[in-house]
Amino acid sequence: MSTDPLTALCPADDEGVLAANTLFYQALETADLALMEAVWSHADDVSCAHPGRAPLRGWEAVDASWRAILLSGGNPQVITTELRLTRHGAVAWITLSENLLSGQHTGAASALNVFTHDGDRWSLVVHHAAPVLGGPNTA
Repeated sequence: MSTDPLTALCPADDEGVLAANTLFYQALETADLALMEAVWSHADDVSCAHPGRAPLRGWEAVDASWRAILLSGGNPQVITTELRLTRHGAVAWITLSENLLSGQHTGAASALNVFTHDGDRWSLVVHHAAPVLGGPNTA
């Protein structure tokens, strides 16, 4: 049995998507650049929007942003709540709340993570996080 956490990305089912999502947040919390790179697709059409920043497009820009964030230190603990998974074949997305706990990054964000399955594994193609202002959503 393999101990490689990336094997969890292989199943083309809901569990595989959820595993990919978990590994993304694990990479963020542990500042694991190799894991962050492994979770993402390296295609030109990937996109990432960090809270309060303009969207980034293409793997090079997305990779550079994660390198800057992860190497800056003070990586937060991220408690994800309100996860909702939707999957249509080889495309899946998860909407969720991110609760960031650290001296530097304490706050909350509403997030969308989009994954695609290429026949072998799930890869993150879009991450969009927006700050939650004024408390919980009551809508």
